[in-house]
Amino acid sequence: MRTGMTTSTLTRVSVSHQKESRSRTRCPYCDAVIKINKPREGHLITCPGCGVELEILKTDPLEVDFTFTEDWQEE
Repeated sequence: MRTGMTTSTLTRVSVSHQKESRSRTRCPYCDAVIKINKPREGHLITCPGCGVELEILKTDPLEVDFTFTEDWQEE
């Protein structure tokens, strides 16, 4: 402590490292940034860039992929 300074003249500064409230990822089709509040695994979302429907596979880290329908037939 410097001479002449008292603890009452010192100011403590705290830095808050807040985690961003939105999770981010990129569209696998058009590479647009996708921001999602409170993502949940299994939910379907639409890319704001290209409109493709995507499924949330993981939430930490956020991971999305194309949805697959069961309309296809095996030959």
